[in-house]
Amino acid sequence: MSRRQLLEFAAIAGGVSLLAACTTKPGGSVAGPGNGATDELIWANWPLSVDTEDDGTIPSLEQFKELTGIHTEYLAEINSNDEWFAKVQPLMQNGQGIPASLVSPTDWMGGRFISLDWAAALDKSKIPNSRNLLPAFESPAFDPSRKYSLPWQGWLVGIAVNTDVTGKDVRSVDELLNDPALKGKVSLLTELRETTGTLMLANGADPGNFTDDDFDQAIEDIEAARASGQLRRFTGNDYASDLAQGNLGACLAWAGDVVQLSKDNPAIKFFIPDSGGVLMEDVMMVPEGAPNSDGAHELIDFYFEPEIAAQVAAYVNAVCPVAGAQDAMANIDPELADNQLIFPDSESMKQMFTYMSLSIDDNQKYQSAFDKALGL
Repeated sequence: MSRRQLLEFAAIAGGVSLLAACTTKPGGSVAGPGNGATDELIWANWPLSVDTEDDGTIPSLEQFKELTGIHTEYLAEINSNDEWFAKVQPLMQNGQGIPASLVSPTDWMGGRFISLDWAAALDKSKIPNSRNLLPAFESPAFDPSRKYSLPWQGWLVGIAVNTDVTGKDVRSVDELLNDPALKGKVSLLTELRETTGTLMLANGADPGNFTDDDFDQAIEDIEAARASGQLRRFTGNDYASDLAQGNLGACLAWAGDVVQLSKDNPAIKFFIPDSGGVLMEDVMMVPEGAPNSDGAHELIDFYFEPEIAAQVAAYVNAVCPVAGAQDAMANIDPELADNQLIFPDSESMKQMFTYMSLSIDDNQKYQSAFDKALGL
């Protein structure tokens, strides 16, 4: 299935897990020492995160191979960041390396790679198209100078609403958590950063630089909404089926999913909360000691061509980090070229905030508190 077909199937049948930042079955494994040849490379990424035909072929990678002669194997390796880290950690710790020349974990996991000295510095002279990086992505907390990474896709978290259920728009977190008319028709995400970051913004805190008190207040808000019966449940991407079927009136959601759902049901809308939304990104990063590092640089440069970035964005529908891609999209899908959730303007970008980079110990501490609030 294409990504959109899979999303549609989930909306109809339920129970299918879609990829924005959650889980699906892997397409392969990067476990093992790195020994790739110079004319091929492995790219470890999320499922459904690149332009893909119904037969499984990836048009952009076919173009890359034709252009460079480098055969690239796209492995849908990353089910979840923590699961993937547990798989590669022993190899990286022992200096064996992994056979992936390029990896695309979420930004905070990329930050962990950097802190552990497992990420190779990028040679920007080999990535001339990096000049196309949008200013909003230039200095993230986990890699302020972009020494080790460039963004692959941006995942914006906000409020998805089925107005057939609510009869109105829902634009604030306070309304989401406290409006009695929505009782039992609300869900929050099972992702630590997306949910607590959104709630911290609603409380006037900055998720990019928060205190324990800021975090604790977000946890209290979750627990209160859960105890009051406001929440139906906590979800990954499986909110899609409940939202489409009317079991949910409003929920925290990833914009890319809602762009696609709304094509089939105009009653489903997406709003950046009045207080702001959390913007995560999956990155392109070269592991230390990776085989065919030069090929990885060529691949990164290729995807920073505006025409190629637009080709991917037309399929994935995530926030595109490449300047010029919006103009290129006008030749592919003019409607998507005008979509603020894929190509947000400067005012929309001011409403998007990143999450603070955490040490392994802090991540464990906050994750434990979050899991407890969810009843896990």
